[in-house]
Amino acid sequence: MKKYLIVLILATIFASGCNTGSKAQEPAEPSPEPDPDNQPPGMQEDGSAPDFVAGLAKDEYGGLDFSVNVLERNAIVPGTVFQATVLVENKGDKTLSYTQGSGSFDTPDALTLYSDTLQAVPTRDRLGIMTMDFVTKELAPGDSLLFKLPVMAIEPDPDFGSYAFELFSEEIYIADMEWADLKGRYPGLVAAGPGAYTLKAYFRYSIGGGEGDGDGGFDSFGGDTGYAEAECTVSVS
Repeated sequence: MKKYLIVLILATIFASGCNTGSKAQEPAEPSPEPDPDNQPPGMQEDGSAPDFVAGLAKDEYGGLDFSVNVLERNAIVPGTVFQATVLVENKGDKTLSYTQGSGSFDTPDALTLYSDTLQAVPTRDRLGIMTMDFVTKELAPGDSLLFKLPVMAIEPDPDFGSYAFELFSEEIYIADMEWADLKGRYPGLVAAGPGAYTLKAYFRYSIGGGEGDGDGGFDSFGGDTGYAEAECTVSVS
């Protein structure tokens, strides 16, 4: 039965055009255009965790420290871009595994930044050429991960991902544009008003690694089992 499940999972992955492991990589292909209806998920109607972590155990591993902070020295004004710093630290005694996704990604699939009042910005690695491999990584005791994720002080827009891809095809990174220029090109974008806003970050994982593939990756089909959640407050003035 176990052998049949593994064969079935492999068949599903190959049917979708992805390969497991981190050894072999298919030729690089452009990242697909985002589906406007498939943006980072919001909270459930009952106020519980978003679809991104649905069915997973919150804080399953007590040895994980997870935080998100905004360390901007200058005031954040409406329409500007700022950085959210996310830190993942394994302070326990067990190894965690998490999904990296394409080997060309710098930010892993396991991590997402969400706000229902501000606009999270796709990172550069998610807009350019991507390899069609599938990579999982480990976070051993004592290891840590640090990410700086861009956020724009505008109201969330369902077409923002499409705008980011369109501009990137013209060799323009959307987070590098001045607000007046971006607003002029996409008049539907709306600057966030002054006030306090909440950012939330989520990190999915499973306890223990899979079977090593020889290159530091894992052939892991069990899926994520737990997640960490962190939040911070951002002041727009």
